[in-house]
Amino acid sequence: MKSASLSALAILISSTLLTGCGFAESAAPQQDKARPVKLMTIGDASSQQTRIFPARVAASQQADLAFRIGGELVNLDLIEGQKVEKGQLLAQLDERDAKNALMDAEANYELAAVDFKRKEEIYKRKLISKAEYDTAKATLKSAKAALAIARDQLDYTRLTAPFSGIVAKVALDNHQMIQPTQVVLSLQGDQLLDVQIQVPESLLLTLNNKGLSEKYQPLVRFGSRDALYPVSYKEHASKVSPGTQTYEVVFSLVRPESLNVLPGMSAELLLDMAVMNQEASSVIAVLPQTAIFRSDETQQTSVWRYNADSHKLESVEVTLGQVRAQGIEVLSGITKGDQIVAVGASVLKQDMDVKPLRWERGV
Repeated sequence: MKSASLSALAILISSTLLTGCGFAESAAPQQDKARPVKLMTIGDASSQQTRIFPARVAASQQADLAFRIGGELVNLDLIEGQKVEKGQLLAQLDERDAKNALMDAEANYELAAVDFKRKEEIYKRKLISKAEYDTAKATLKSAKAALAIARDQLDYTRLTAPFSGIVAKVALDNHQMIQPTQVVLSLQGDQLLDVQIQVPESLLLTLNNKGLSEKYQPLVRFGSRDALYPVSYKEHASKVSPGTQTYEVVFSLVRPESLNVLPGMSAELLLDMAVMNQEASSVIAVLPQTAIFRSDETQQTSVWRYNADSHKLESVEVTLGQVRAQGIEVLSGITKGDQIVAVGASVLKQDMDVKPLRWERGV
C-alpha cells in the first residue's frame, strides 16, 4: 500500500513538471531572425564637409609712417579713427631750415650755371685750358645735385598719406622734437580686411598650387550675428606658425558697410572642404573604415546598402579616394539618400535580413 502511494506521488510530480515545461515553451515568444545593424544616411557631401574655423581680422594694408629727417613737429591735427585720402597732408615739421638750405642751393646752382656758360664760350675760343672747363662743368653738376637734395629735404618735412585709409594710431604730439624714422602714426587701408585662420598640415596639403578656386568664396560671420559675408582666398603661409603645427591661410574681405569690423576682432570662417582641391568635388561621402569591405566574389571594395522595402542588404561596389581623419572618401557607387551599414560590414552577407539598430531606454 505504501509503495503504491509513493508511485502515485511520483507520477503526479512528473505530470506537474511536464505541464510547467509545456507552458513555458508555449509562452516563449518567437525570436526575430533579423540582425540589427547600425545605418548611416548619405547626405549632401558639401554640407558634410563644411568646417568652421576660428578667425582673426587684420588690416589688409597697413603702414607705420615716419619722417625721413628729424625736427620739430608743428602740424599734426589728426585723431585716431579719422579717414584720410591718398596724398593728403598728415603731418609737417618746421620747414624754415629746409627752406633756407634750398635758397642757398638755388643760389649756388645759378652761380655755377653762369660760370660754366662763360667758361664754355671762352673754351671754344681756346682761351682757357681743358682742365678749367672740366672743373666748371663738374661744379655745375655738383650744384645741380645739391639743389635736388635741398628740394627733397624740403619735401621730407611733409608727411602725406601713401594710400586712402583710416588713422589707426597717433604716436606723437605737436611741438615734439623727433628723430628720423621715428613713427608718427599708423595708417590702415579702409577697403579690404584680412581674415586669418590656422589650418593643420593635413588640410594645407589639399590646397592646389594656385590656392582655392577663384569661383569659390567661403563665408565669414562675426559674433552672434547671423549675417554671412563672402571672402576670397588671398594667400597661405609656407612656414609653420611658431609653437604649433598649423599654417596660416588668409582671405580678403570687403569691409562691410552695415557692420563696423575692425582689425583685431574675432570671427568664424565657414570653409567647404569639398573645394579645397580640384578633385574634391567628386567626393560623394566620407565613410568610416568599418563600413567598407572587400567582396569575396569580385575582390572589389564595397559597402552594404539597406533596402527599406525588403529589409535586406545588397552589396554595392564603390570607388575610394583619399584617407582622411574622419574616414575614407567615396567617389562613386552610392548616391545621396542611400542607407549604408556603418559598422561590421565584414561579417554581413548578401540578402541578409536586417533591421535598423534602435537604442532602447536603459540600454
